[in-house]
Amino acid sequence: MNFLLHFIFITAFLLVYVIAIIILKPFRLHRKRPVSTIALKMSYLTYLAAFMLLAYMVLFFSITSEPTEEASEEKILNTFTIFSVFAFFIPNVGIMIRRSVKSWRVTYNYLFSGINLLIAGGLIYYLTDIPWQFK
Repeated sequence: MNFLLHFIFITAFLLVYVIAIIILKPFRLHRKRPVSTIALKMSYLTYLAAFMLLAYMVLFFSITSEPTEEASEEKILNTFTIFSVFAFFIPNVGIMIRRSVKSWRVTYNYLFSGINLLIAGGLIYYLTDIPWQFK
């Protein structure tokens, strides 16, 4: 039963990723700004892969700990939670409103490419920092 649940989640995450690739068309060149558009789309796909990997790991392999009295662990957990919420909303909003930005689109693309890569780096840091419990 556990294998089936893992298979369903992996399939769903891969389906979401493939749909994102189909919708974004990352290798379609834009006439006026080809480099910045590809940078934005590829950085978003990198972020999305890191976010879905972290979500999968947290769902299935996170260690359930008993409540403790240590304030430092609570502070780290709160930082992780706040970062995760921002990591979920900021890149998604950035990729959705990119077409409504007209005058400073190249700057916008590079700005959000940097933000996406920074958030993806933070998510990868959490992937390597959190102790996982593989069953």
